Amino acid sequence: MKTILLICLTLPLFAGVYKAKVQPYEQVTLSAEVSGRIVKLDQKNELKMLNKKVLVIDHALQSQELKNTKVKLKLLQSQIAIKQGQYNRIKNLQGQSRTTKERYKSELLNYKMQSMDLQNAIAKLEDIISKKEISVHQKYLKKLYVRKGDFVVPGSRLMDVEDQNASRIVIFMNSKDRTDIEKKTIFINGKSDNGYIVEKASDSTDAQYLSSYRVELVKHGKVRFGEIVTVEVKDK
Repeated sequence: MKTILLICLTLPLFAGVYKAKVQPYEQVTLSAEVSGRIVKLDQKNELKMLNKKVLVIDHALQSQELKNTKVKLKLLQSQIAIKQGQYNRIKNLQGQSRTTKERYKSELLNYKMQSMDLQNAIAKLEDIISKKEISVHQKYLKKLYVRKGDFVVPGSRLMDVEDQNASRIVIFMNSKDRTDIEKKTIFINGKSDNGYIVEKASDSTDAQYLSSYRVELVKHGKVRFGEIVTVEVKDK
């Protein structure tokens, strides 16, 4: 389960000018989807940019069951091949009774149904195992909520990660500034060549800031996060 955290700070100064906080492009809280005990987790990974497997919940039993189920499926597929060949040889023979042909066909269909059940079981086990291994790809591990040895249940918070490959500024603008915002020039700390573009702009007022419109500015590349900047909107 993933919960997207959008931290919005906008302090209007006067018409066309706002104070806002520079945030990472995305901030996400990862939560456990399955139960189990954490068997791999290094606290030293916290506050680092990572590209690796970070957390593993014990899945030894599921992994062994998956291995055994794959072996069973392989053996069953061999039985299906044999039974299919037997059925193909007799299905058009005039000397074989209808009862014999139906029995062979029934056995073949039963094997195929068993094969489908095993394939479904394999898919479920693979899904469970995948949910017990958490990897972080080119993301910043901001905070860990658990430690190695902890037992987690579905919904338990595991970690906060951030996409710091870009930055986001969220502003709540008045109606005048919001109108045709894509055609206006946006100054950040007095500079128009700041690299920020309008990624999102609401057409309706915000539920919390009732007379304001939410506008999100995005810039790719590294910046200083947490900085309070002055955002000014001007007609071109």
